Amino acid sequence: MRRGLIHTLGAYAVAFAIIGYIARGIAPAQLLHNLSMANLWVFVPASLGAFTVWFAGETLLFATLFSYFHTRTSFREMLPANAAQYFLQLVNTAVAGSALVLFMNRRKGIPFLAGGCTLVFQAVLDFQIMAAMALAAAALEPASILRRYWYYPAAILMGLTLNTWFWMRGRPQSRLGQWFYDRPSMQSFRLAQPVHYLRLAAIRVAIFMAYGAMLYFQMRGFKVRVNPSQVFAFLPAVLFFDGLPFTPVGLGPVQAILMAGFGAYAPPARLLAMALSISFMTIAFQAPLGLGSAGAFAREVTDAAARGLRGRPDQGLRPIQS
Repeated sequence: MRRGLIHTLGAYAVAFAIIGYIARGIAPAQLLHNLSMANLWVFVPASLGAFTVWFAGETLLFATLFSYFHTRTSFREMLPANAAQYFLQLVNTAVAGSALVLFMNRRKGIPFLAGGCTLVFQAVLDFQIMAAMALAAAALEPASILRRYWYYPAAILMGLTLNTWFWMRGRPQSRLGQWFYDRPSMQSFRLAQPVHYLRLAAIRVAIFMAYGAMLYFQMRGFKVRVNPSQVFAFLPAVLFFDGLPFTPVGLGPVQAILMAGFGAYAPPARLLAMALSISFMTIAFQAPLGLGSAGAFAREVTDAAARGLRGRPDQGLRPIQS
């Protein structure tokens, strides 16, 4: 518990250090003034929409993912696990990622390593999608900063596409390739067919696009005059920084990327006020997920991690109450 507390405090310390650095030169009075000028009738519904898009969309995504490669999993079954993961992102980012894996092990009998690799499969697909979106933004929006650095997403997309080709072509000829290909934990990579890639990608792209629309309205709530096309052009960079695991819910990196990407459309104080409000609203929506059965499961995940129950998930754990 002490290590977990230190890790959590350290993560928030890093987040606020980043915020302190990007806020240099902005007077507290300026920040408070820009916070007070927000149109809450626009900003709050857009923030709730963004949270709903992520939570409901990823619950569907993970249910579909595990149904494809392991065992049939419904949206309702995945709800408490995803809620626990979202809550743990606020209090213990190191443990949050294990919530889904532990849940699937207990409820569906999926081995820990295989479940973890299935989440890695989805993460690889997510990076492919973000890289493709960045290239599209570079081609369609000349003013986008991604136009200047298009070769980075191009290199990432090429490398990840080669990885997909490795798995799609079948069992390799080399011994090393066969050893890696035959690992039981890599089941999702071996079983994945084009239809799986397309359906999972369709869900993830829908999440990204809906979130981009909500981000546009969040910015409008702070009177940041930016066209939707410019928001979507910069969206891949926002998604990447928002997903960095170093700080809770992207606090710090999100503020940095929003201020860097949209500095031409509003004063720094207004952009910082908006970016901080986005993160704090996310925290406000995720915190209540620590109540009820999802909260009880989150505590069990934390306790299991503290006891080091790797490979022995049933020891000292109670069934989730539905």
